[in-house]
Amino acid sequence: MSERKYYHEDSPWIKMPQLDWSPLTADRSTTHYDRGHIFYDQQEYCDNVFVIKRGRVAMCLCTPEGNLRITMVLDKGCIFGNQSILDGNPNSCQAEVVSDNAEIFVLSKQAVEEKLRHDPRLAYNMLLQSNRINRMLITQVELMSFRHSEGRVCFYLLHLADQYSEEKNGKKEMYLRYTHQDIAEITGLSRVCVSNIISGLVKDSILTKKDGMYSVVQMDKLQGRINISGIGDE
Repeated sequence: MSERKYYHEDSPWIKMPQLDWSPLTADRSTTHYDRGHIFYDQQEYCDNVFVIKRGRVAMCLCTPEGNLRITMVLDKGCIFGNQSILDGNPNSCQAEVVSDNAEIFVLSKQAVEEKLRHDPRLAYNMLLQSNRINRMLITQVELMSFRHSEGRVCFYLLHLADQYSEEKNGKKEMYLRYTHQDIAEITGLSRVCVSNIISGLVKDSILTKKDGMYSVVQMDKLQGRINISGIGDE
């Protein structure tokens, strides 16, 4: 088998501005939410469906002991809270705002369900987003099963740099500020493990850090670190 190639659609940072939700959002205003706001908890029913106009919302798995794992981060154009329309079950993840100044359309689930019955474009949009999420989740299972810790961290850094950076002086300067704990929560690794891996990438001149912000100096080497097979210690 040839070397695994990763695509934009494999990223857990999901932005879908091309989706047209105007049949649901026309003539409606958004609601402002601050970082940390929780729309609903895992295994909780919610009477609303949400569409992101601006900002990011994390879908999180939580345990009774307080452990948290981010499965994906939804961005502009994504819909969430719509799972139970199709199967009647509670939401499978906690939905939490992880950016400043989020602007979200809050829609009645009953009204969305009624629109879905009469407008196939909405169903098609949901299928497009579901397809993107399915591809991403399969990639996450692959990373957890066949890549060591460094490969997993490099995968997420690669997609952060691809989606939230500016090209300057041959480097990808990230404008999305993140902490080692943020990376730990999305990789399923410990914060100490992530810190050690990132320190190693800085030492190897793959990453640089200035004023608390990281830049990727060598995207090809970052990509190469992902494809080193084997399960490492966490």
